[in-house]
Amino acid sequence: MPTYDAPNRINRRDSLKQLAAGVGALALPQFLRAESSLQSRGLTLAVQQYSFNRQLRDGSLDILDYPKTVVEGTGITALEYFNGHIADKAGDTAFFRELKKRCNDVGATCTMMLCRSDDALDSPDANTRYQAVEGYIPWMEAVRLLGGNTIRVDCRSSGDYEEQKKYAIDGLQQLCDVAVPFRMNILVENHGGFSSNGKWLADVLSKVGKRNCGALPDFQNFKDYDPYQGVEDLMPYAKIVCAKSKKFDSDGNEVNVDYYRMMKIVLDSGYRGSIGIEFEGHEMEPIDGILATKRLIEKAVANYA
Repeated sequence: MPTYDAPNRINRRDSLKQLAAGVGALALPQFLRAESSLQSRGLTLAVQQYSFNRQLRDGSLDILDYPKTVVEGTGITALEYFNGHIADKAGDTAFFRELKKRCNDVGATCTMMLCRSDDALDSPDANTRYQAVEGYIPWMEAVRLLGGNTIRVDCRSSGDYEEQKKYAIDGLQQLCDVAVPFRMNILVENHGGFSSNGKWLADVLSKVGKRNCGALPDFQNFKDYDPYQGVEDLMPYAKIVCAKSKKFDSDGNEVNVDYYRMMKIVLDSGYRGSIGIEFEGHEMEPIDGILATKRLIEKAVANYA
């Protein structure tokens, strides 16, 4: 075991303290201040697999290479998944064990999986709701194999505004009960239909009454509803936040949403947890879009007051 010169080490530490005191925090590199701001607010960053939607669909990226691509390209080690790219892998234990190994090889972890279903969890038909619950079980098993604890589901069926609340509440309650042995959270995203109305979805979540049920507020999925109000409506129920981005201006700001305003809403709510970056732009490569979003989040958090 090597030995160290303790007195010199102490002197060096003291010198660094004096230097920091003399020049002030503003002398620190900007990226260090930004990362420190995230950590001090209890926030972590993740990358959503859908950021690589085109590449995964055209075959230029293999899903098994997704963990390495993200970690080496962005430095972010928390990963979110989407079952739409691996619909044929439901129940394929060997595949998910291999994907978990690829994650372990690069120090990556799983936070959640976006799940879509052919059966609506909020269908007016009770049997369809039951089938939807059953259909999510293989994906909860997959997320558990990957080391995650959350899936996102949809509640966006058409119908009567108030009646659909009853169906959504029933479907979510059933699924949350089934999810308990899996130690799985069930999140609803503002993702079309009535779910893109923040007030409607917040009311549903308030009445589900299950500890493992929550929201996945998406910055850009509100239709005919103010997105800032929508995120504010959903933050009391948020277990993960989706920072969606599509296009940036010359100053690095997202052109569709004010990230400074959005992150203030997130932070004002007292939220502490994961923020998943989902880049859906077409004018830059996914890694570049993810990094641009990361920088914008860091600046917004660092400037929060």
